[in-house]
Amino acid sequence: MWSTFLTTLRINLREKSSLFWLFCFPILLSTMFLGMFGNLDATYEITTMRFAVVTDAAYCKAEGAQQLISAMQRTPVAPQACGTAPAAMDVDADDTDLRDLLDLTAVDTVGDASDLINDDHDVRGFLTVDGDGMVHMTISRATVSNANDAMGSPGLPISLSILNGAIGMFNRQTLTVAQIVDTDPATLHNAVFTAAVQETPDFTRQVRLTNFKPDESARYYYALLAMTALMAMTFAVTTVCSTQANLSALGMRRSLAPLTRLRQLMGGFLASWLCTFCSLLVALLYIHFVCRISFGGRWAATLLAIVVASFASNALGTLLGSLPKLTAGTKIGLTTAISCALSLLSGLYGSGAMALSDWIQRNAPAVATINPTQQVTNLFYDILYYDSYAPFFRTVGILLTMAVLALALATVFLRRQRYAHL
Repeated sequence: MWSTFLTTLRINLREKSSLFWLFCFPILLSTMFLGMFGNLDATYEITTMRFAVVTDAAYCKAEGAQQLISAMQRTPVAPQACGTAPAAMDVDADDTDLRDLLDLTAVDTVGDASDLINDDHDVRGFLTVDGDGMVHMTISRATVSNANDAMGSPGLPISLSILNGAIGMFNRQTLTVAQIVDTDPATLHNAVFTAAVQETPDFTRQVRLTNFKPDESARYYYALLAMTALMAMTFAVTTVCSTQANLSALGMRRSLAPLTRLRQLMGGFLASWLCTFCSLLVALLYIHFVCRISFGGRWAATLLAIVVASFASNALGTLLGSLPKLTAGTKIGLTTAISCALSLLSGLYGSGAMALSDWIQRNAPAVATINPTQQVTNLFYDILYYDSYAPFFRTVGILLTMAVLALALATVFLRRQRYAHL
């Protein structure tokens, strides 16, 4: 059996097509995913925007507007017309990114600001203050085009939205305070009122419901690992076919060998299992260290996941290889077709496939349960997102059940094979 193990291992590693599809192809596809989704997270990150600010008389009189603008940049503008730089509003330590929201250039008039944003497209727009102390934002046409372009500057739309929201909140608060003071000037001497005016309300609170921060692109890489596992069924199919006397001359010779078929299959199965594990391990390490996709830091569970996935893959490949009345080429073709079809249901082929996968899990959970690619994908979901290991071990149980059933059926098919002639 040991000789069979080593021989099968050498055969698998010498097969150029297997080496490409199971070692090179996952790396190539992961690299393509990296190019497609590499800037996905940057879309939601705050970026520093270059803006002009009109430092006219109205700006210099509006202390509140100066404090707001200064709070959103590390180096407050100190135009000569207004004297020293204003004190910035207090910003929570958790929101220090807001201090880098603006990189301001002081100009004297609105005309100068318009000329600046038209001549220099890196300047996104300009800020002005009216006679009532209200802040107004104007952005350039180039900025509008860039923000609406899916391939434009990542983070620009969210940064513009944050700036617009801050200005809108400040203006509403300023207008409300002005109306209250006009109605009852005595409220300015109320300590509770002045303290409430100076507070910044919190409308949102970050709550983490999962073990790890969700990653939009991670599911594509997990589906790729599942496809790699299913493609590795070719190792087991080749191993089983090499023991069948009606499929090759090698099978004829091995059928006459003194080693029992069980030992031949066992040695070949272990070698194929090792090859599959290695291919998944290479893909996983590349995805983690090069593509920067996390597996939740649970490396023991992650290694167990690829051990179980490779075992289930080889069990299913053994079943395909044991099917009677099919040539070796037909069985290899079935392996590829099944892997590609089931990967569609697990969401590998883009957002449409992901939507289909989600729909199946919601409306036809039984179909998702019997889909091995979906279960391999779920292995990594369970590690990344759940605090408990219970979902992970439930998925492991499903895959092991599939493997046991596949091996049982393969045993039935292989024991009934007889040859009238060769």
